[in-house]
Amino acid sequence: MKKIFTLMMLAFLLFSMILPSVGDSKSKGKAKSKSKTADITSEVSKLKDNSSKPKGWQPEIKVGILSKDSKVEIKTIKIEEYLRGVLPKEMSPSFNGEALKAQAVAARTFALKNRKRHQAEGYDLCNTTHCQVYNGLSDAHERTDWAIDETFGEVLFYNDKLIEAFFHTDSGGMTENAVDVWGTEFPYLRASTEVKTKTMPWTVKFSLKDFSKKLADNNKKVGDIKSVKVTKLDIGKAAADRSKSGRVKELTVVGKTAQVKLTGNEMRSIFALKSTLFDIAISGDEVVINGYGWGHGIGLSQYGAEAFAETGSTYDQILAHYYSGTTLKRLY
Repeated sequence: MKKIFTLMMLAFLLFSMILPSVGDSKSKGKAKSKSKTADITSEVSKLKDNSSKPKGWQPEIKVGILSKDSKVEIKTIKIEEYLRGVLPKEMSPSFNGEALKAQAVAARTFALKNRKRHQAEGYDLCNTTHCQVYNGLSDAHERTDWAIDETFGEVLFYNDKLIEAFFHTDSGGMTENAVDVWGTEFPYLRASTEVKTKTMPWTVKFSLKDFSKKLADNNKKVGDIKSVKVTKLDIGKAAADRSKSGRVKELTVVGKTAQVKLTGNEMRSIFALKSTLFDIAISGDEVVINGYGWGHGIGLSQYGAEAFAETGSTYDQILAHYYSGTTLKRLY
């Protein structure tokens, strides 16, 4: 009996010593989770690919829901649920599944890269086109939900850092080097060819008088319009006043009293043009602008992704095409 009693006492002492270490382990786990939530990118260099579907932790973001009366409701939501509201607003659920998956990865990467964009206002992202459109789950769709589930936790990296995953509606036939639009170099945002060219054509016309007035309203007075000088558009062909894709870098408006140079972005802003991939000419008493595409032309072209998907490209191939040199990884 003495031996049995002694063994029982030893077992009890050992069990008591083990209990505190289990509690400490759980506390450390919770602290680590909070650290990740606070800054998703701080441990990026240590992340490893994870092919098994995780359970539990995923990042949360604070979304500022702007109302018509300028009030902001702040909603804390897990990133995958946030995407359920974003994706169908950014790409039609009727698109090819591979295009939807590519858009899901781009939207997820954009959201995580741009966390704290509105930190001064007390939240991460707004629910407008300034960040990504989000109106809750009222627009959620089973096809976009599927694309989100199929790419769960997947994001794009360049040199172990989350990329700026910009996207736009349609490139018009060729995407653009970011540096030629914004003056900032992103090595993975390079001009890339499309399956189709001269897509989404558009035309706008202004009377010579209205054209001159719009310029004057933007502190660019030239008087009566005499001519507009820019190299003729040839998609994919650069010129001194056009970028590699053919977008307008600069043009000259000659008027009766002065002449001014405008960048393609200034033209797009002043005259509300869909893109900077355009030709411009004077016809009679009108200025006629014929262009292609819709958006800034940088990164993933949504209709371009659809065209690639329809020809058999997978979502990872589509992403590699539009974001050159990037790596697709499972983040959580």
